[in-house]
Amino acid sequence: MQEIKTFFKKIKNFKITRKFVLQIFLALFLTILFSLTYFNQATISLFLHNFNNIYGNNLQLYSIYVGQGDSSFVILPNKTTILIDTGTEKFADKFCSELSAIMENNGVSKIDYLFLTHPHSDHIGGAIKVFKNFDVENIYRPIICSPLEENPNGYEQLDDFLYVEVLELAYEEGNVDFILPAELNFGEYTLKIWTPLSNSYTDLNDYSPVITIQNQNNSIMFAGDLTIDGEEEFLNAVNEIDTDIDVLKVAHHGSKNATSTEFLQKVKPEIAIISAGVDNIYNFPNEDLIERLKENNVQKIVSTNTSGTIGLTLDNGRVTIASGFIFQDNAFFIVIYFILLFSIFSVKKSSVINKVEKLKYQPSVYSFNS
Repeated sequence: MQEIKTFFKKIKNFKITRKFVLQIFLALFLTILFSLTYFNQATISLFLHNFNNIYGNNLQLYSIYVGQGDSSFVILPNKTTILIDTGTEKFADKFCSELSAIMENNGVSKIDYLFLTHPHSDHIGGAIKVFKNFDVENIYRPIICSPLEENPNGYEQLDDFLYVEVLELAYEEGNVDFILPAELNFGEYTLKIWTPLSNSYTDLNDYSPVITIQNQNNSIMFAGDLTIDGEEEFLNAVNEIDTDIDVLKVAHHGSKNATSTEFLQKVKPEIAIISAGVDNIYNFPNEDLIERLKENNVQKIVSTNTSGTIGLTLDNGRVTIASGFIFQDNAFFIVIYFILLFSIFSVKKSSVINKVEKLKYQPSVYSFNS
């Protein structure tokens, strides 16, 4: 009973000090700031990499952060949109949110071309959400069939639940074609599919096509999860063809078993973009691969695991890059918030200030000798 009385006595005698008001103000400001950031990560990310106002007439490339996965979104000057892979299921909602924000701010409302490079879930995991949230007109899928569809060309089959579902939705969504060597013309730009050249591969990664998007002055290359074996097929096919490019979307998240020296010497990229997850278990991008890129005169290397979504534009061979890390781990984000909140209310006056205040109010005592 005495404890209850003491408690209410403290409440009755509680005084709001200037320090307490300041702490409340800081706590409210921190809460508002973190709330806006937490619920608008896609918008903030877009703010960091949005080129529409300045570079709207140039080719734009967004390597969107999808965890340990891969997705690239291209907007051509004539507003043709090309999406290459859709990342993981885990990041599908965030991916669609950021993709929607990018499209809205660039004045585009549909995905003209979607390429699903190969059946692995870190590349097609977000496709179901993409079909549900966006209008997709043309879809290119791997030369691998599901057991449920007709297969007159005798392609390999894959009985994978996610892949089967993605293919079913793809045929409901738009025009569907196999990924085979071809050229698509979009005004001044040409999209070229170089590989695959075989109907069957031992490694599913090697079904990934080599795709270039280029005009007379600008060029980008995408390699999916191609391995060194798949790269050899490409090198044999191009032979003496000039394939110098400005930007290479590095194969297989920066694995050491891709992007060989021979491949780099052939395509001669100036900029390398790597799509990898924060603290991924594979330690991608691999250090050997990074050294290989540097040794082959790659001028700049950027990776989503340190930069989040990466935005890039090309204009007459001049590359402009913007990137900024956005908290991708929500649990970590929330922990940081509470640590900062706790620190606001745990701050105490320094010992120096306390001593000064004691001196300030200490009665002066003088001694006189008669």
